[in-house]
Amino acid sequence: SHQEATEKEVERILGLLQTHFKNDPGTPISFFDLVIDPNSFARTVENIFHVSFIIRDGFARLKLDDDKLPIIEPSKDNEGRENDHSAGARNQVVISLNHQEWQ
Repeated sequence: SHQEATEKEVERILGLLQTHFKNDPGTPISFFDLVIDPNSFARTVENIFHVSFIIRDGFARLKLDDDKLPIIEPSKDNEGRENDHSAGARNQVVISLNHQEWQ
């Protein structure tokens, strides 16, 4: 089903993120490098959609680097998942990305 496919893709992306940080914990990943597929605008949008679940569920977080560009990193073991259900503990954002910006 579509829901199962989404769940598998979310798990795959989370696995990639966690593997990167196990192998190189000092190197942040650019959010855009993670989600942008240079060959497919549609796939880029899908990647952003899937990463949004990882952020929402507290498995990873976004922050800004020194150049004010978004980077993504996995949350530490209990950092984002257990005690974050209070109002305002997590924020969601909307990004705009059109085909011209993607190119």
